[in-house]
Amino acid sequence: MSSDDYFDTKDYPDIDDFADSDLASKFDNLSVTKKKSLQDGFKKFKTVNQVLDKSTMFTMYEMINAKIIAYVNGIVRAGKESVLFWAVDKDGVDVALKVYLVSTTSFKKRAQYVVGDPRFSRIKSGTKNMVYLWAKKEFRNLQVCYKKGIPTVRPIHVSKNVLAMEFIGKNGVPAPTLHETNVDENDYIQAMDIMTRLYRDVHLVHGDFSEYNVFKTENGLILFDMGSAVDTMHPNAQNFLERDIKNMSYFFAKRGLTVQNPADVLAKMMS
Repeated sequence: MSSDDYFDTKDYPDIDDFADSDLASKFDNLSVTKKKSLQDGFKKFKTVNQVLDKSTMFTMYEMINAKIIAYVNGIVRAGKESVLFWAVDKDGVDVALKVYLVSTTSFKKRAQYVVGDPRFSRIKSGTKNMVYLWAKKEFRNLQVCYKKGIPTVRPIHVSKNVLAMEFIGKNGVPAPTLHETNVDENDYIQAMDIMTRLYRDVHLVHGDFSEYNVFKTENGLILFDMGSAVDTMHPNAQNFLERDIKNMSYFFAKRGLTVQNPADVLAKMMS
């Protein structure tokens, strides 16, 4: 699949062609917040809790209509660039629904992770276009990693600024991250192995590898937040890789573990 095929920018039908009240009524089962808040935010074309603008509501409705999800329980985590929802599919299986904020300005800083990546030849200007591209980029990165057996969350679907993924956790509570747990030498070895396999097997560099985006589960570490990952042919790939190694080495050393010299780790990965 080429980057041009993958990054099809064809939009849904114009949402302004639908009556506000008609579309809003279809969100009775989308229990993200109180119905009054949904209707007010929808009619004024503003975001609800910085997330549910009209386009996002329509995208989520389309995902429900396509049976990708059945309903949304509520917000799990909120950040500057995205909000994570706990959704459920038609079989009762938990789904992580990541909604990228179209109103954020911090995505402008993300251009360095897109421009120069040989996979993306057509990049439209504008914050909204960057957000949509970022969502698709993360989906694609997760897709190739999952197929290659890299321990990452399983991607399910992406539409505009909404990404559906496997929910790592139970009953709407995410699994703890490395930052939230006690760590040992095995965690360090796994983290470096994941980074090495990303580089060698998938030809990607995470670019933002940290203790905050690695789940620690009973079955081992699982990587998430892959939007920043770049192709190894990106002009800054080596700098990003070196930074990732240093950041993780510092984290484990700060936790009292003996770690290898980051320069030696980098040289071994690239050998």
